[in-house]
Amino acid sequence: MTPREGLVDHADAVEWLSECSPESARLIVFDPPYAVGTPVRGREDGAAGSVFGPLSFMSRTLRECARILTPGGVVMIFADWRRMTDLAYIASTVGLRPSTCVAWVRNRPGTGGMFRSSWDPILLVSRGVHDAVDRAAIRNVVEADYPTKRRHPYEKPAKVFEHVFPRVCRPGDLVLDPFAGSAISRTVALSLGLRWLGCDIDPEWAES
Repeated sequence: MTPREGLVDHADAVEWLSECSPESARLIVFDPPYAVGTPVRGREDGAAGSVFGPLSFMSRTLRECARILTPGGVVMIFADWRRMTDLAYIASTVGLRPSTCVAWVRNRPGTGGMFRSSWDPILLVSRGVHDAVDRAAIRNVVEADYPTKRRHPYEKPAKVFEHVFPRVCRPGDLVLDPFAGSAISRTVALSLGLRWLGCDIDPEWAES
């Protein structure tokens, strides 16, 4: 499938990314539905000896991201503390450079045993040295609660994207989201004068 600008294509992320032009995107949103189960060991061991999902899929997807990024472009990886080590390692093996991490903090905590979950890391990796558009000093923390009623189970608040996109992108730059879901990243990208391409494997969220 040829990616269609401004629409959520119904496609598998790896196949869809393989159709995107090389060195075309300034920023890629990486937010797959991670599987978080009992850690296992074996052939698919991650950097820390644990598997949080099919690491071969993550490797193939991030390799495509590295091919598509412009020099200095950034992948915005949503993760949590269980996944950060492996994702940073996988990114480095495909030629992406860990640049920084943003803490996404929520006032309404989620579930948890010893502590209730109220923040997640967002890892930023780049192709070469990242090209920061705005170098004014701002905190690497964004405070944003989930919407009270989410349309999509993994929907992120717009404020998270609004915190990162202007630091990386200039008007007219291309943003890709291969796990688009309800396409909140599109809403933010278009409001900032950016171009947007996205897909989702779930036909419920695809657009004709």
